[in-house]
Amino acid sequence: MKFTVDRVEIITMEDGFKYYGIFDKDGKDWYEELKKFNKDTLKVMYNKDTHLVFSADMDASRLAPTTQGDVVEEVEYQEIIPAPDNYFVDGKIVKLKQCETIKNGKIVFNRDFKIENIKSELSKLKVEYSEKAFVFKDDYVQRNRELDKNNLNNIVTMMLATKKANFEGWKFKNKDGTDTYVTLTLQDVLELSKIMTEQTTKAMHTETELRENLVNLSDEELKNYNAKKEFEQLWNKSS
Repeated sequence: MKFTVDRVEIITMEDGFKYYGIFDKDGKDWYEELKKFNKDTLKVMYNKDTHLVFSADMDASRLAPTTQGDVVEEVEYQEIIPAPDNYFVDGKIVKLKQCETIKNGKIVFNRDFKIENIKSELSKLKVEYSEKAFVFKDDYVQRNRELDKNNLNNIVTMMLATKKANFEGWKFKNKDGTDTYVTLTLQDVLELSKIMTEQTTKAMHTETELRENLVNLSDEELKNYNAKKEFEQLWNKSS
């Protein structure tokens, strides 16, 4: 037994009493039809398009299908835990897994959602690889942070304006992790800035290429996609 709400209208009785009449596409009245449900079955109320479950009960009279598209369907009794993310598919109340959606009443892979998740991962990897530390002049470790890039640009401007040959006190890390302060020539500053810019650009290009290729992947490839592995492989390939 199944009842799908097609229309809801106000009914006025002879004595002036009014109530909401609930009808299916054949004009059958919900209040009459609910009497036809089997007493031993579970009655599930859900939306016919989204299949999201609103409520479930053994007693059909406890359900309130009052909106067009509401469906009440009876199935064999099953234990359920009421939750806002229950769906009714193929006669069972289920929960969708990550990257699943419902299409034409069937659970299918949510390709668009998966792609957006991967893009978010790639965006984080772009930042991570852009800011990766590198070794300068075989001795000094430098992080590629935006603050440091801005400082280097300011130092270049200052050195050119004042005609200073050196900048004293640029902080690096030694390979053992300790701080060290080094005097840089203008050429050093320009070289540092160049390395940082190239690394940032490389990270951006790597992300862009991987993002653009996502639409060409099959559903199975997307399901098994390892963003970190793919980013690292392309990063090393373009070294």
